[in-house]
Amino acid sequence: MPKDTLAKSDVTETRNQNRTVFSGAHDYFANNVLPESVHAHLRHIKTPMSYTNNRDQTFFLVRSGTGSLSVNGLEYKLRPNTLINLGPFHRYRLLPSKRSELEVAEARMNSGTYMYLIANPYLKYENFAVPSQPPVVHLKGLSAQIANDSMNDLLYEAKNKTNESIQLCFCYMMNFVGIITDQMAKDYFAPNEKY
Repeated sequence: MPKDTLAKSDVTETRNQNRTVFSGAHDYFANNVLPESVHAHLRHIKTPMSYTNNRDQTFFLVRSGTGSLSVNGLEYKLRPNTLINLGPFHRYRLLPSKRSELEVAEARMNSGTYMYLIANPYLKYENFAVPSQPPVVHLKGLSAQIANDSMNDLLYEAKNKTNESIQLCFCYMMNFVGIITDQMAKDYFAPNEKY
């Protein structure tokens, strides 16, 4: 075996040994789908952002203030407890209302996680389609509480980097997927038959 190949496999094996087991998940998922890192932070937006190209699986949760989100030229109204799932390959910007500051919590994972989320074998819908527009839901009650608690935990894990951070953050993001799936109109996930 060439020396470079051996060194590369040793590095991969060491990396995999340092990861904790994700509740008996398949090796492929634990080694190839879970991201290496999770980024979560709180933004305070007082002026319109420049357009940004999104490359990750991203969730935004509006904590306070009002404004709008522009995604690929479409506008979405924002208010507290608005949850947005922005997949890769969208161009977006956040705009606060006049005399308002938007406080937005943001959590990101790599696009491999996005691929797992949409191909999740445990999340089955008849005629499921991946829409080109991001799901945007305005939450209240228990859904708002779960979303805020999950985002608080994501922010904590991203800052403190515990041994189980990646696995826990994945679970918190799955909470967001479940909330959005529950809150969006069911026809949102149906394929568009118009050609």
